[in-house]
Amino acid sequence: MKRIFYEGRINGTFTLDGDVFHYLKNVVRAKEGDALGVLTPSQYAKCTIAEMGKRSASVRADMVRDAKRHDYRLKVYQCLLKREYMDFALEKYSELGATEIIPVVSSRSLNELKDKTRERFTDIAVKAVLQSENEQLPIIGDSVDISDITPDGTENVVFYERAETVGMPAVSKDMCIVIGPEGGFTAEEVAMLALKGFNVVKPIEQILKAETASVVFTGYVRMMQDNI
Repeated sequence: MKRIFYEGRINGTFTLDGDVFHYLKNVVRAKEGDALGVLTPSQYAKCTIAEMGKRSASVRADMVRDAKRHDYRLKVYQCLLKREYMDFALEKYSELGATEIIPVVSSRSLNELKDKTRERFTDIAVKAVLQSENEQLPIIGDSVDISDITPDGTENVVFYERAETVGMPAVSKDMCIVIGPEGGFTAEEVAMLALKGFNVVKPIEQILKAETASVVFTGYVRMMQDNI
């Protein structure tokens, strides 16, 4: 079933136009009578395309319910990466079901998050949520300096490739994790995060690229959360 995101409130029959209509008509070649899954910020609906016009589509809601919400919390602090790598990481966090994603400025990261970048992040997150059949969009926060990171989960972990020993992090339904930039954290940054209350963890011997770490470590946490 084709799935789209709709900002409005679903009630009976409604109209899709603009970019959403363009996607239906020109990208997925939707036709009258096609089934359509529609996700809003608070609802999910199974719908039928009643009419395809030249500039808009009329859609009938056959079933409407509240969107499913995760039974866990996963806040990811991600140090800002180059565009292609940051986009990749954010896409994967959204697919995996992170509930909050906070860009971080650190010594070795990029140091600016523009408004247009925020808009792109939101678009990437929406597409990833639809593809993975999640129904809860992650909150994408404003960028923060690494000194302002707060360990506010039941378990708080910073993944650090230069830690002395290898070990797995403790996982709970309420997690806060920190993933470093290209080039990694400085020793001073890790010491600061440890003093704040983060558990410093090195899960494997290998040194991973930042974008690889984003998938591997977040994927592990999410698999464990779903099996607690």
